[in-house]
Amino acid sequence: MSASMPLGQSVEAAPPARSQAMSGTAESSDSDLNLIRAFRAGDEAAFDRLFVRYQDYVYNVCLGILANPDDARDCAQETFLRVYRKVKEFRAEAAFSTWLYRVTVNVCVGQLRKRPRTTAASLEDENVREIADDGPEPWSGLEREVDEGLVREVVAELPEDYRVMLALRYFQNLSYDEMVDVLGYTLAQVKVKLHRARRAFAKKWVARGYGTA
Repeated sequence: MSASMPLGQSVEAAPPARSQAMSGTAESSDSDLNLIRAFRAGDEAAFDRLFVRYQDYVYNVCLGILANPDDARDCAQETFLRVYRKVKEFRAEAAFSTWLYRVTVNVCVGQLRKRPRTTAASLEDENVREIADDGPEPWSGLEREVDEGLVREVVAELPEDYRVMLALRYFQNLSYDEMVDVLGYTLAQVKVKLHRARRAFAKKWVARGYGTA
């Protein structure tokens, strides 16, 4: 890989062209699938083009989950190293971007597990029979340029499962179906886990005096 990782961008950066990246149906020579084919055939520059296309988005997924720019940079680099080693195993059963996001989330979760564990409950063993809501991001209405740092601070205090749900849904604007593909949950699990993550964020947000329940 010859391109370099950016020093950092806002968690609000737009994803690469979603119509191509998420559908995987583009037919141009510069489509994800054709770049992968070219790289498999020995064209290293094809991987560099994929890197440039996705580097900002991968970094922002990492930053949204980890809430630490240095860790986000490290995990973004690790994500692309893994993709470089494993891209020849990509079978195109889902869009390349979906596979890439799954790798990114796995790298970030691995990093989170190296940190001291919070005493807050994990989502992994929770029953999913609760009613989920489809509300906006729990910090809606804020002046994001001013308060983005506060949002990151609060998200950083949440358990890793909650961070992943909030980051993918609200920082990266993934749909429920895309989250199902990335995380491997059922649609019902995604909605309920997101609902619980929103509640956990709101509780900490109110406790800090930033809003009302």
